[in-house]
Amino acid sequence: DNPGLVSHVPVDVRILDINDNPPELAREYDVIVCENAKPGQVIQTITAIDKDNSANGARFHFSLDEGISLNPNFTLRDNEG
Repeated sequence: DNPGLVSHVPVDVRILDINDNPPELAREYDVIVCENAKPGQVIQTITAIDKDNSANGARFHFSLDEGISLNPNFTLRDNEG
């Protein structure tokens, strides 16, 4: 109640929105590999989404687990999409 004890200070608040939503697969995948699949045959194409707003669009990198990456029966290819 004492105007002599009141002051006003402008404050800028900067919010750094790094990642509110983690990337996730676009849908649940149930993959079946037939025993007669040919070498190099595409078995499954997966897509990921990120609900965060990105000016340049989301870019994802997929990789196989290190223990699996040594297995020549499975490969992963980035289709740049």
